[in-house]
Amino acid sequence: MFNIKLEPQEQPCGARFNNQVVMTKGFNELFEPFSSLIALTTLQKIIKERVNSKEEADYLQVAMCQDNKFWVIDDGSYVTFLLPSEY
Repeated sequence: MFNIKLEPQEQPCGARFNNQVVMTKGFNELFEPFSSLIALTTLQKIIKERVNSKEEADYLQVAMCQDNKFWVIDDGSYVTFLLPSEY
C-alpha cells in the first residue's frame, strides 16, 4: 500500500528495533490518518532487511514515504519515528 524506501545505513551497530514505538507530533500530522500504518510497515521493513539479515542495523534509519523523509531511531528504550526537522 505504501512504498517505503530505506536509505543506506551509515554505521551498523546491532540495533534491534524491538522497543516501544512512539512518534512525534510532526510525523503523526504529516502522515495522518496513516501514520501508525506507515510506522508499522517501516518497522517491519527495517527488521526484515536489516535486523534479521547478516547486515546489522544502525540505530538511525532514514526512510522515505510519498517523497517525505523521516527518521527512525532506536535509542535502546524507544523506537521513535520523527521528521529530521524535529531533531
